[in-house]
Amino acid sequence: MIILDVNKINKTYGFGKLLNDISFSINEGERVAIVGNNGSGKSTLLKIIAKIEKADSGVVSIKKDAVVEYLEQGDVSDSRDGICIDILKSAFGKILDIEKSLQELEQEMCLATDEVMLNKYVNRYSNLQEKFLSLGGYDIHMEIDKVVNGLKIDKALLTRGFNSLSGGERTLINMARILLSKPDLLLLDEPTNHLDINRLEWLESYIKGYKGSVVIVSHDRYFLDKVVNKIIEIDNGNIKIYHGNYTDYVLSKENEEVRQFEIYKVQEKKFQEMEKAIKKLKEWGKMGNNPTFFRRAKAIQSNLDRQRQNAVEKPNEARFLPINFVSADRGSQEIVCIKNLHLVVGEKLLLNNANCLISNGEKVALLGDNGTGKSTLIKAILSGNYPEIKLGNQKIGYLSQIIEFLDKNQSVLQYFIENTGINEEIARSKLFNFQFFKSDIVKRVGSLSGGEKLRLKLAIMLQQDINLLILDEPTNHIDIETREVLEQSLTKFKGSIIFVSHDRYFINKLANKIIEIKNQNLYTFVGDYDDYLLNREKIYKK
Repeated sequence: MIILDVNKINKTYGFGKLLNDISFSINEGERVAIVGNNGSGKSTLLKIIAKIEKADSGVVSIKKDAVVEYLEQGDVSDSRDGICIDILKSAFGKILDIEKSLQELEQEMCLATDEVMLNKYVNRYSNLQEKFLSLGGYDIHMEIDKVVNGLKIDKALLTRGFNSLSGGERTLINMARILLSKPDLLLLDEPTNHLDINRLEWLESYIKGYKGSVVIVSHDRYFLDKVVNKIIEIDNGNIKIYHGNYTDYVLSKENEEVRQFEIYKVQEKKFQEMEKAIKKLKEWGKMGNNPTFFRRAKAIQSNLDRQRQNAVEKPNEARFLPINFVSADRGSQEIVCIKNLHLVVGEKLLLNNANCLISNGEKVALLGDNGTGKSTLIKAILSGNYPEIKLGNQKIGYLSQIIEFLDKNQSVLQYFIENTGINEEIARSKLFNFQFFKSDIVKRVGSLSGGEKLRLKLAIMLQQDINLLILDEPTNHIDIETREVLEQSLTKFKGSIIFVSHDRYFINKLANKIIEIKNQNLYTFVGDYDDYLLNREKIYKK
């Protein structure tokens, strides 16, 4: 049965039409992802469904009496500023109302002196208690504990005022409340932002077992692979619907592009033949001074013009950044060797006699819960201040988690030239290869998007003889398309890579070794993220 029907939704902003006659429906129990480039209208569409924003035209129909909950992206506030535990309990509104009625009836029964009235109270109490039981009234605290523990919410937060929390803490409390309410239609806008891998795994498991319908906007492709069974793609204001998870969607898109390219090649060959025919007819017309040939050439030209108007466009060619550090020496066989490392920050012990080895050519994902010391370990490797960390003969390129510029007013071209020493003509050519075109190279570096900052830093690193890349959260703040471009590029890199990432899809694409920081130790797993999931319990026990 259909729970949500979206019919001919249009939405226009100052820069033009964002959503163009969008129509689709979602059935009960379906788990749907909305995907598309940044700015394509994904969050706007979710807000229109949630009735937070209005469409310019069109209708959103939701099944009668269906409960809808919306998790907004980023920081949230609550004008009630209630205690967090009370906000979580508010998810059980109906049950709490019944509980209050039961308590009032208990008082009435205690005071009743008339047997007839007492029997009425008892019957009403019995009916309400049965309803209370069927709705899970006695399981409220168990349900709250389940979600609080799953999302790893510090129990101390539950006694604090909601608006006294940090943005990330408020998001967790709000997510917990929404999940506890178990709506018929659950709308989630980037629910995986700022969640560590353990929280992500729990949320995946929860949503996979969820009985209601779910609509998700997320850049986390691994998460989408695990939980959704339908993809709605927004592209230039229009939508396409694909059945299956994210990987199924990618394969379908690739097959579509292959078919489109075959049609495009046949079409272009036909157009070339028509153009040759037109050219010959005009030449014959000139040679024989025969207007018939010109009329035939004009007729073919008209036909060609009509066909070009409805022609199949050439599909976008696979994009990749030209990362190729082949000029760098391979360096030592042992890239990084850590023996009995004792790593402390302030009074916090992060690693206690930890050991690991990274060899030439390995692409290593560094995992661990938030606060376990992933970025700190990277800085320790780069610092050269720890005798327990031995580096081979490596030429290192480092991309930090937060990309900043000292002079934010410099143009892209100025910044590139200053950091490479390359002359302007060659610099323009190099930047073009990294998708910085004429209008892009004059942009101020302070105004660049996350993906543009990433590309600029990589373009500069390319000019150095690098055989070890160290990347701290390279996929933060970039959309799926840019992540896929980065993946394609890094898989072509011949050297070694050490990287921190919460993007498990990215890890699967790139890593051939996992090193996890856990319990102040370093655990090594050979393979990608899926191999790590299969083998981690065995490794922990060793």
